Amino acid sequence: MKSRMRKNKKPAITVKDDRASNEDVLAVIADIDSGREYYMSFIDMFQLRGRDYVVMYNYEPDDGSHREPEIVIMRSERHVTGEQYFKSIRDKKELDAAFNMFYSRFVHREA
Repeated sequence: MKSRMRKNKKPAITVKDDRASNEDVLAVIADIDSGREYYMSFIDMFQLRGRDYVVMYNYEPDDGSHREPEIVIMRSERHVTGEQYFKSIRDKKELDAAFNMFYSRFVHREA
């Protein structure tokens, strides 16, 4: 799935370093193919082997009726127009490497 951030919706917080801050960073991303919109909460952003990755989960208001959120790791790219695009990672080795990087960052952040 390719998705991009909607132009008229901006995250409440601009992430200035390679990690998301402790505050929630929310965005509305749209699937380019279907047009479906997703509300996402960012957990982490990092670089690995010259590529940018973002870790996020579907944001749902806490009403007590939804299941535990699942994380999503996507490749992040900037278009020449400046729009940010997120691409699904289809290569299992790339996804495993990205997950391992996220997990090691998460463990070190919690320690």
